[in-house]
Amino acid sequence: MVALASKSVKTARRSASPRSRQKGVMQQEARPLPPPQPFRFTVKDYYRLGEIGILKEDDRVELIQGEIVMMPPIDPGHAESTDRSLLKVGRKLGPEFRTRCQQPVRLSGSSEPVPDISIVREKSYRNGLPAPEDIYVIVEVSNTSLKEDLGRKKLMYAAAGIPEYWVVDLNARVLHVFARPKGGDYMEHHIHEAKETVQSITLKPLKLKVAELLP
Repeated sequence: MVALASKSVKTARRSASPRSRQKGVMQQEARPLPPPQPFRFTVKDYYRLGEIGILKEDDRVELIQGEIVMMPPIDPGHAESTDRSLLKVGRKLGPEFRTRCQQPVRLSGSSEPVPDISIVREKSYRNGLPAPEDIYVIVEVSNTSLKEDLGRKKLMYAAAGIPEYWVVDLNARVLHVFARPKGGDYMEHHIHEAKETVQSITLKPLKLKVAELLP
């Protein structure tokens, strides 16, 4: 009896219809496809677009984690705050530091942002741009770009190991100070009002009133 039952099961398996077998194959093939992924540019791709004329020299763009991002127009308040920050910060630092204004820094093979202010080591850069190990502090002046500066850019700078990141919030008239990057984010976040004096955690000579950075 046992042998007969086993033989019946084998016969049933062999007698499955082509249609049922085809249905099983179709069910396997009907698995959901992964969502489409955006194309990510490398720094090399980014410069190549400039060489062939797709990106113009005066285009206000930056490369953020493989995406080419349009930068908002510079309004009078943003321009005044950037100029004041450049002047005040530069005066506090010695000749071993260089204060750069709206010049690119190269964080990785897919990120080359253009911060409003970057305080870097005074040296000749091998590829012409400061790398993370050359950068002490980055400052972004924000009004319409505040969400991006406090979100994706903050995480990008932290992941690159930038020791300190300042965001001048023109709308609230405060200064956000992020420091001690770890695990892709900053461990410290302090908000200073216009009347307060801020001391850089990374650079001891850098001490000023927040009001000096505001228009």
